[in-house]
Amino acid sequence: MYSQTDALFDRASFYYTNCSSTNDMAQKYLLHAAEGTVFIAEHQYKGRGQRNSTWLSAAGKNLLFSVILHPAWLTIDHLFALNIITCLAIHNVLIELFPKEIAIKWPNDIYYLDQKLGGILIETNLGDGHTIKTAVIGIGLNVNQLHFASAKATSLALHKGARLDRSLLLNHIIDELGRYYGQLQSGMVDLLWEKYTAILYRKTGFHIFVTTDGWLEGSIVTVNRLGALVLAGRNGKEYSYQPKEITFI
Repeated sequence: MYSQTDALFDRASFYYTNCSSTNDMAQKYLLHAAEGTVFIAEHQYKGRGQRNSTWLSAAGKNLLFSVILHPAWLTIDHLFALNIITCLAIHNVLIELFPKEIAIKWPNDIYYLDQKLGGILIETNLGDGHTIKTAVIGIGLNVNQLHFASAKATSLALHKGARLDRSLLLNHIIDELGRYYGQLQSGMVDLLWEKYTAILYRKTGFHIFVTTDGWLEGSIVTVNRLGALVLAGRNGKEYSYQPKEITFI
């Protein structure tokens, strides 16, 4: 169960009825905003996701927000850990609603069974040497939207059968993000990695993937420290792929 104890972040926030994207707004305040400042929008006209994709969301229905972090203590080789703690925070809140149906589709999509509930976009700026000066954690989560252009998309309300309180969900997610951020800062990297790999979509069994090496029938072994997905083929041979190198079928 999620807990509001040990949350690190204050509730400083900026609210927009309409903006290009909450990540864009957060970038404007990077040098002045305190860690944990939240940027919230009812609608984004240039929402974006991974791989230069767009993020479409009905106005006033869903959660669209970004959080500023200053993880100057985190080295570049642990960059994927920011993705992990964000996924864990969202997952920990949503399993209170759907204990068995929520999973993380590597690297950063939130899934209800075989449909997408949300996604994460993390943008970083490097400091001197090999550390991360600032990070903007962007989150889009389908909450109360009932109609989608794609059959692959869904929302919490569609499966809950009722509208949900977006403010309450937002507060719980931010609390959980702060808690996991504290664990990461305390050096609990191995534990966080184990928790993340345990909740991956299609974690068990063999599945078909299209990769830069061709079609592969494989099972998910783990996610390595660089954020690559490690698969094992039927012959036991292991393969690792970055997001642009593999597609789930």
